[in-house]
Amino acid sequence: MPTTQIQNVSYNPAERAFEARVSILDGGEVFTYPCSLRAPLDMDSTLAARQLAELAKRRHARNARPTVARRPENLFAAYVPAEINNATDALWQRMLGHAA
Repeated sequence: MPTTQIQNVSYNPAERAFEARVSILDGGEVFTYPCSLRAPLDMDSTLAARQLAELAKRRHARNARPTVARRPENLFAAYVPAEINNATDALWQRMLGHAA
């Protein structure tokens, strides 16, 4: 079952539309769709986000790929050795005070 994540929701007054990048994780890849929803500025933001996600899901379901970005789910695993990734995680944990 694909999962959805909405990023950078904003309102474009010139277009009178909510705009966002919607990412769908499906089969180990992330597909990102630019979406625009014409609606009034005072529309409930939860409803706008839900409708933006539905727009992306429909595009994904009908294989509308000309306006999609695509990448592996775990980009770091593809390019960064595990030792470097683990050392970086440990450093962040120490900097944030989560580890001794």
